[in-house]
Amino acid sequence: MELIDRYLQSVKWMLPRKQRDDVIRELSDEILSQVEEKETVLGRPLTEDEQVALLKQLGHPMLLASRYRKQRYLIDPTIFEIYWMVLRLVLIVTLFGMSLGAVAVAATGQGLGEALGILARYPFAALSVFAWVTLVFVVLDIVQVKCDFFGKWDPRTLPKLTKKEPKHSMSESVAALALGAIFGVWWLVGLKHQFLIFGPGVAAVHFGAVWQTLYPLFVVLVMVDLVRHTIDALRPGWEKGRVAFLLFFRAMNLLALYFLFNASDLLVAGDSLPTQLHPVIKNLNQAIHIGLAVAVIVTVAQAARDVYRYFLRGDGNGQRAIVSL
Repeated sequence: MELIDRYLQSVKWMLPRKQRDDVIRELSDEILSQVEEKETVLGRPLTEDEQVALLKQLGHPMLLASRYRKQRYLIDPTIFEIYWMVLRLVLIVTLFGMSLGAVAVAATGQGLGEALGILARYPFAALSVFAWVTLVFVVLDIVQVKCDFFGKWDPRTLPKLTKKEPKHSMSESVAALALGAIFGVWWLVGLKHQFLIFGPGVAAVHFGAVWQTLYPLFVVLVMVDLVRHTIDALRPGWEKGRVAFLLFFRAMNLLALYFLFNASDLLVAGDSLPTQLHPVIKNLNQAIHIGLAVAVIVTVAQAARDVYRYFLRGDGNGQRAIVSL
């Protein structure tokens, strides 16, 4: 019964990870017992409308999941799951917006301090978000009692079944987003101020002209990477969307690798480098070209694997009954 499986899946996503399997197994047995009892009385399988009525008696997935959490005091358990979900989403969107702002500042050629300063203000922005979202839900807690928001939900609107659980937790995706923003800012600023990459050695060796030519492409790569990690955090079950952005990211990487591979001087000797060491720079360029060729092969293989697994073989479309967990 797909509708019941979708209901159990929605409940499962809102449960603490340590409790998920046990709670869903117990809840699945309970629902199936009710279904079998009703089908025995009726002498036929339940219709979709009868399944909907049964699920509405159990309550909205958020309400059901809230019963398995510890009692909250500021926000009522009936809407705490929504509050917690919205708070996390707004915090992630705020981090994403500030990350894009930091990348934009870095792309204009300003210093590393100015760009990272935007990210450094995130804790204060997070406190502000927490205060406003909490205030809004305190008001909603009062209003929803009169309006009965949850009584109007329709089980037919539950998310479709997904074949597998997300590979990464939200915390891992958020950490990847933050680290990606910091690395992206350092890389973009470093391309303009190469001391940040080479240190004092910048007088002896620095990047060739091709790196500046590809600078707009690097900006796009950093932004696409931020979007990819944000999707992982906001929609962990949206497998096709995640893979689509990943494939786009790989395509942009291949484009950058193509231009870099066809450039002769990836590293250029500086004025302070002794003439006898110039062959070392030539050897370094050859080694980098070999590394770029390997990177191209690996990236193409990864993209082909993703296309096969999620679009040709259909791993991203399959459905599995949650009641079997």
